[in-house]
Amino acid sequence: MHCVNCESETSGSYCTVCGTPTLAGHSPFRTDHVLAGWWRRVGATLIDNLILFLPTEIVVHLAGHALHDVLGDVAAILLEGMYMYALLTRPAAQTIGNRVVGTRVRSALDSGPISPDQVLRRYGFVAFYSVFVVVGGAAVTLVGLCAILDSLAPLFTPTKQTLHDRFAKTIVVRQ
Repeated sequence: MHCVNCESETSGSYCTVCGTPTLAGHSPFRTDHVLAGWWRRVGATLIDNLILFLPTEIVVHLAGHALHDVLGDVAAILLEGMYMYALLTRPAAQTIGNRVVGTRVRSALDSGPISPDQVLRRYGFVAFYSVFVVVGGAAVTLVGLCAILDSLAPLFTPTKQTLHDRFAKTIVVRQ
């Protein structure tokens, strides 16, 4: 078998070149599905952001006035997390943006539906660096860099995974 991450010949529990864990002698990132391209992923993200824009702004406004501006931003991050969790834990594992562009999120381990833990890890990765935008200051530059690297990663990996996909062991596939 070939390791999907580095294209090296592999056997055993780990790829001897890049260290990717394997299951029963094959890479856990193998799939019979067609991986979603970068533009489809960007399209899904843009659609989800458009859908979430108004509810997020309402939460930021209401929670920001009732509590504190930072807490309003944190409440907005939680709202977006609930949206992701509610839709990605369903068997289809699709946000509305995914449905529109014809993609779905699958487990990289077995190409099946993703678990609630994977949803939390996937969105938690993004939420972690989003919180630093709320804090502000020099952290914003670092966060911007993380967001750019996360977004561009599918262009440079054979598995077309973002950093949050790799962290959660998920892939995005075409329907």
